Amino acid sequence: MNTTEIDVNAAGHDDLGVFYSQPHADEKQVALSARIDMYALLADIFRYPDPMTLLYVRKGEFKNNLLSMAKKLPYNLTISAQESADLAFAENLKEDEVEVEFIRLFEAGPGHPPCPLVEGVHTDKEEGRKSVFKDLILFYNHFGLSYAEGSSEDRADHLIYELEFLHYLSFLELTAIQKGRDGNPLRRAQRDFLERHLSKWTGVISNRMKEIEAGLKEGVNRDVIRFYRNAIVLLDRFVQSDYEYLKASTSN
Repeated sequence: MNTTEIDVNAAGHDDLGVFYSQPHADEKQVALSARIDMYALLADIFRYPDPMTLLYVRKGEFKNNLLSMAKKLPYNLTISAQESADLAFAENLKEDEVEVEFIRLFEAGPGHPPCPLVEGVHTDKEEGRKSVFKDLILFYNHFGLSYAEGSSEDRADHLIYELEFLHYLSFLELTAIQKGRDGNPLRRAQRDFLERHLSKWTGVISNRMKEIEAGLKEGVNRDVIRFYRNAIVLLDRFVQSDYEYLKASTSN
């Protein structure tokens, strides 16, 4: 994502410390911090893979961080032993092998790639796609974030942007609580955003990745496909669990 950006500096908050939380005072803040970190971690893993990403995953740091965060969440996020093992790349995996499969899965292909990471593609009608985009911009703008449209790949409905937005909202909730303010409006905003966006389509791409893996042909690196399929399955599990948790802990 080169030319599009969500400008968090335009948020209009009253001090530069808005993005720095105070030490966690209780278990609820620890759990909220785990949710914040999980959204950031999952957003990062679906960026275009660079050498640092390859090393981060291959050395097991991604797996270790995800499992550590999962233990601190305010609900049980089940991760099997096999799913845990599939959160790391093999030592002999090369950077270009990851790049090729990432592009083939998420970025290239006639019409659309096999598994596009943009919400609007998974909406049936053109008017529906426009409605998704408009609603996202309204969400971003309401919370003081500006969206500057760039190339066709840089879309407000990209998975990374939606995850980053939830990271941002949950971080603002923690900051509000630590400053003695009411965090409930920000929690309701997270619930509403999940209901109207992420929770509607992470299951779609999870099922799509399972189909892709089941139908792989020769010449495809199965290890890379398995890693991203596994990451998306766990992403969907986290999103759905977080949505259910927020529904149960908020009221209109």
